[in-house]
Amino acid sequence: MSNFIRLENAAVFLVTLCVYLIFDYTLLIFLLLLLVPDVFMFGYLINKEIGSRIYNIGHTYIVPIFITLIFFLVHEAMILQIALVWLAHISMDRAFGFGLKYAFNFDKTTIQKV
Repeated sequence: MSNFIRLENAAVFLVTLCVYLIFDYTLLIFLLLLLVPDVFMFGYLINKEIGSRIYNIGHTYIVPIFITLIFFLVHEAMILQIALVWLAHISMDRAFGFGLKYAFNFDKTTIQKV
């Protein structure tokens, strides 16, 4: 099942990248912003529990999907650009086998448990 989830997220990454390019956004910006969501790892400097919670907030699809919905209300291109890069980051992480983190062990992820 884990390989299926990884493949599924690789497909989400490709679709997100295609949508990004269809909107004619700059690929360089995409590449520069792709790893920005990993700033949510800084919560681990406090402790494992807070770190996993902060990391998981930044690595769930809910936040960038909500930002995408905001784009549909305000039609500001940068909002969609940020949301697409964020979605791409999450799906890329999951395609590589990195899922949401458990508080008891940074190395164990939800992708590995499935």
